[in-house]
Amino acid sequence: MLAEKHVPKELWPEDVKWSVHILNRCSAVVVQKKTSEEAWSGVKPTVDYFRVFGCVAHAHIPDQTRSKLDDKSKRCVFLGVSDESKAYKLYDPYS
Repeated sequence: MLAEKHVPKELWPEDVKWSVHILNRCSAVVVQKKTSEEAWSGVKPTVDYFRVFGCVAHAHIPDQTRSKLDDKSKRCVFLGVSDESKAYKLYDPYS
């Protein structure tokens, strides 16, 4: 995934975390028509928040930190979801 999306090699841990996150929510042959997450917790996981690793994403810039004619978002790269909160992890290649 790193080579396909031209993401820096320093971000390989994020790549692995997102890959494992996806695999845990995909159906497995061993567990009959259940995902690993569903077999473990008993709750069917939602996958509507899935995005393609390394795709273009936009991070919102708060009103307090920008002036009237500045951009309302910054262009970033999607890396996955946060472990601590319901948020996406984004990488800003420019800063």
